[in-house]
Amino acid sequence: MPLLKAIPSRTQPWSIVSTEAQLIRVPVNPPRGDAIQKFSVLELPLVKIIDAAGNSGLGFGYTIGQGGSTILELLRTEVLKKLEGMDSRRITYIHEFLKKSLHALSPGVVLSNALAAVDIALWDLNAKRNHVPLHIFLGGAKDRVPVYNTDVGWLDRELGEMIDLCKRAVRRDGFRALKLKVGKPDWREDFERIAKVRKAVGPSIKLMIDANQSWTIDEAVRRLRPLEQFDLTWIEEPLLATNIQGYQRLREHISIPRAGGESLYDPSDFYENIRLGALDILQPDVARLGGITPTMKVCGMAGAANLKVAPHVSPELSLVVAAATPNSMFIEYIPQMEPVLKRRIEIVDGYAVPPDVSGHGIEFNRESLRQYEAIA
Repeated sequence: MPLLKAIPSRTQPWSIVSTEAQLIRVPVNPPRGDAIQKFSVLELPLVKIIDAAGNSGLGFGYTIGQGGSTILELLRTEVLKKLEGMDSRRITYIHEFLKKSLHALSPGVVLSNALAAVDIALWDLNAKRNHVPLHIFLGGAKDRVPVYNTDVGWLDRELGEMIDLCKRAVRRDGFRALKLKVGKPDWREDFERIAKVRKAVGPSIKLMIDANQSWTIDEAVRRLRPLEQFDLTWIEEPLLATNIQGYQRLREHISIPRAGGESLYDPSDFYENIRLGALDILQPDVARLGGITPTMKVCGMAGAANLKVAPHVSPELSLVVAAATPNSMFIEYIPQMEPVLKRRIEIVDGYAVPPDVSGHGIEFNRESLRQYEAIA
């Protein structure tokens, strides 16, 4: 296929006339950890796109402490300058043009984040221009989506603290689903943590576990078989994300549904997992996949294969996608972005409710952005 050409529109109300990019670094204190890493900062590369009529859209990607300055540099030197004069209504065209013109950098999280920030800003801009909430602009499949709490279950939380947080999340905050990180050096410690949380919250609360790609196939089978008794909703990323054969083999040995996708960077990767029956639940990450445009492709493929999707992290943004998707199952609650938001996501009786405002509805606190901006 020949390289798409940039086709600037003659100056019309929808023509892109201005773009901005900045990097926000939000401290995470105390640092949080899983089986392979700890992070102490959430990085948010932000993009603002303005059309000739003065409408604006805001988009962002994220990293957990590394690579944000590289994404910002890519946006400022290579990506945003290509947008001037283009028709902001042609979101898919722009996404494909940028992806092909920067093909040598793909696939990978740096380019995906840059593309995502632009793509999200364009969807936000177009929904605002049409005075409609973005989840409705994208299809409006649902008016609320179940949400699970990951913040209670970090691997570096002490057992007593984790149990108390799980009970509070259920009894005070109304969560009906919780996710626990696993991957302790001794499998018996994982077993104890899950067993005690299950006892503390009862059988009606859904429990998920996440190994963050830390096991081999043989290790996963040994560790997961004893955990089947706890009625787990899924095991997330027990193996390397690219180990499709391993995920196929895992199905032969355990009954716990296999979830994954946060570390896949192109819809074609999801297609292979679907075609080969490697995953039961797909978890596209809007930033790592390159934006809303490719994420909706993945959700559509999953629906055609009768599979559920549970978009990964960024709950404020994942809610937009999940509420537009008939086969969405959950979104994930992690509060790391809340220090720079005007309002946190609305959760009622275990469901996240998308905001009834034009665009994606994610509003940043300007003072907080100034406080945490990384000065280039």
